[in-house]
Amino acid sequence: VPNFQRGQRHRASEGLMLAGGKGINVARALKRLDVPVVATGLAGGGTGTQIVEALTAEAILNDFVRIQDESRTSTVVADPAGGAFTEIYEWGPHVDEEELAILLDKLRYLSRGADFVVFSGSLPRGVDEGFYAEAIRDLNRRGVPSVLDAEGPPLRLGTEAEPFLVSPNQREAESL
Repeated sequence: VPNFQRGQRHRASEGLMLAGGKGINVARALKRLDVPVVATGLAGGGTGTQIVEALTAEAILNDFVRIQDESRTSTVVADPAGGAFTEIYEWGPHVDEEELAILLDKLRYLSRGADFVVFSGSLPRGVDEGFYAEAIRDLNRRGVPSVLDAEGPPLRLGTEAEPFLVSPNQREAESL
C-alpha cells in the first residue's frame, strides 16, 4: 500500500497470500537448499487447509495434525514508498490436550528419521509454556538434536532443556 497512513482507506497495489510462520519458512528454506524436510505442526479450519495445500503445491512434504480451532492469519501492510511495514497478527487457535498429544506422538514418529527437529514460533493458546522444553528433553533422550527459535518463557524454558542450537534474534536473546 503506497503511502500507507493509519486511519485512512487505501487500495492495495498488490496482494499476496502465502503460507508462513517461522517453521514453514524454515521448511521452505531447507527445501530450496535440497535438504529433505517434513513440515509438521497444527492446522485448523479453512486456513489450515490452505496452509497444507500451499505447502503441497510447493512440493514441501507435510504432515500436520488437524485441530478444531481455526489456524491464525497474519496481515502485513508494506509501504514501498516509505519502506515501512505494519504487521497485524490474529490470536492463534486454542489447542486442547488431545490435539497436543497427537502432535507429540507425530513428532516422536517423524523424528525417528530426522537429522534435526526445529521448534519455532509462538505457542498456540492452551499450550503450556514448557511445551518446547518437554519435547526437546524427549528428543535428547532419544539422541535427536533439536533447534529452538522462540521468544519469551518458551525460549527461556526451552533453552534450559539444552537444544543443540538456539536461534534467537537480538531482542529475544536479550530477554534471556
